[in-house]
Amino acid sequence: MARKDRLKERYRDIIQDTEGNLIYTGESFRIAGDSSKARARLIIGLLILAALVIGSGCIDAAGANSAFYVILPYIGEAAALFALAWNAIKVIYGRDSVRKYVLDAANERLPGACRILAIFAGVGMILSSVYLMKHGMEGETFKSVLYPILKLAAAAAAEYYRRIYTSVEWIRSQ
Repeated sequence: MARKDRLKERYRDIIQDTEGNLIYTGESFRIAGDSSKARARLIIGLLILAALVIGSGCIDAAGANSAFYVILPYIGEAAALFALAWNAIKVIYGRDSVRKYVLDAANERLPGACRILAIFAGVGMILSSVYLMKHGMEGETFKSVLYPILKLAAAAAAEYYRRIYTSVEWIRSQ
């Protein structure tokens, strides 16, 4: 669907009352069952992902700040984290009522962002390991071992977050 058609569909559900206030009249959804537990899982998972990705970017391990083929996957990983967080926060922020167009966009983008983050983290782990095999640990043994481990953990956490998000059931709000 073209962007213009999506915007028309979204604005069709927004009307203006006699006082000039805009009112959303479209469908809204909420999490089925215990929404606070599901929302807490989404928030905690997002925080763990952010900590793993940002934490691995703060490590000055061998090759992590000098080899372009180790740095480029991290850039992709950080961009995927941003896309994932942007969509997840819009859904989490909705509390008891998430508008249909927000949920549709998140359902379309969030699992893919998780998968992309996992792929970039896996590629980063492989390429940092290649760097370590070719050039050694450059005197930073702990950091050089920790970096690929964090990449592996970020890939696993991204896949787990995708499963958590797709397992959340949504029902129409009244």
